[in-house]
Amino acid sequence: MILERISRAFRQQNWFAVAIETLIVIVGVVVGFQITAWGNARTERAEEQELLRGLQGEFTEVLADLELQVEKHRRVERAVVTTLETLTEAERSGATRAAVADTTLAWALVPTTTQFSQGVLDGLITTGRLGLIRNSGLRKALSEWEGVLADVTEDEVASRAIVTHQLEPMLWRRMDIRAMRAYELLEGKLPGAAIAATSEVPVDTELIGVLTTRRYWLRHTILEFAGPQEEARRILDLVGRSLEGR
Repeated sequence: MILERISRAFRQQNWFAVAIETLIVIVGVVVGFQITAWGNARTERAEEQELLRGLQGEFTEVLADLELQVEKHRRVERAVVTTLETLTEAERSGATRAAVADTTLAWALVPTTTQFSQGVLDGLITTGRLGLIRNSGLRKALSEWEGVLADVTEDEVASRAIVTHQLEPMLWRRMDIRAMRAYELLEGKLPGAAIAATSEVPVDTELIGVLTTRRYWLRHTILEFAGPQEEARRILDLVGRSLEGR
């Protein structure tokens, strides 16, 4: 209809009418684009809010899991320290063997590993939708999160290698460690007699050295966990601010 009117105005050389009709077309196109852009922006903001809520729940779980993992590392460290102190004291007294609780030895051999399932964050990054997050500080923190965790997991790999390649093979060469390798022992599900059982561990300078190295890496790993914990709290704060529109 508008095109017919513009065409008729051209034939009649009614330039004022041509200008008015053309202006109407331009305004209509601009308004149409604005409505589409507004609708797209509204959709993106709704999607951003959904993603932020997902990230909030996800990082709340991650923070809780980090705290549990730190406590697990501390329990392993206590077991290593107890074993090390027992053997060191026996060495000073000239004994060739020292009684160590099987539960203590079992925990000293736990090769801790930190792994989190973060579907929301992984999906944001792999699909390239991280740009939906308007807060630039939050975007940067989310993109760098994997690297923050890597500092901890690298130390865990070093600690785990000591168990699998040095400590456990060394113990096997010196004694039977089958009893303390039962997972039920770690969970306290065995009969009382089994939980209270002890093993005679040879007092050996090499074994004490490996345990000392294991203790070092455990303590270093526990300290490294402070970084991811602090960053997870910061990310949660940024997510909360974004949800509130700040």
